[in-house]
Amino acid sequence: MEPCFADTKKIRLKAEFPRDVSELLPYMNAVIPNAVYTQQGPFLSFTKEFRLITVYPGELTVIKAINSTDAYQILEWLRELMNDIYDQRSSITPSYDMRRRPSILALFQLLPQDKYNCGQCGERTCLAFSLFLWSGEQKLENCHPLAEPQYLEEKKALQDLLGHK
Repeated sequence: MEPCFADTKKIRLKAEFPRDVSELLPYMNAVIPNAVYTQQGPFLSFTKEFRLITVYPGELTVIKAINSTDAYQILEWLRELMNDIYDQRSSITPSYDMRRRPSILALFQLLPQDKYNCGQCGERTCLAFSLFLWSGEQKLENCHPLAEPQYLEEKKALQDLLGHK
């Protein structure tokens, strides 16, 4: 474990796998909604809350873990997830598609315009909320105007972009 470059108050973890997991990456890509898969790497990146997890054939990295306890909990969660996906791979259609994360601006443009910068989410601006939403440090439900019926389409579009069910 080392200090995190992205957030100096958090840590970065690198762990090795006992064997190559390349064959599992397309199955993980099919199951994890916000995953970004790069076949040429190969590697798969996704966020769990605010943490960025990248899985390579022989290792993984976790960026922005809170502390060593958090990092080990993430490792245990990921181990269980990968084992479940491996066990269920016969019923999963692997995905080789390279999805892209939505841009911060794409998220921002879907936020309610008549409640612009209302601050109900705890952020100073909607743009700041979009950034923290993108990084996993904010949750969609914290934008209270999105709960209003007139924003149902925008909320659904944001859920789709973020890979929420």
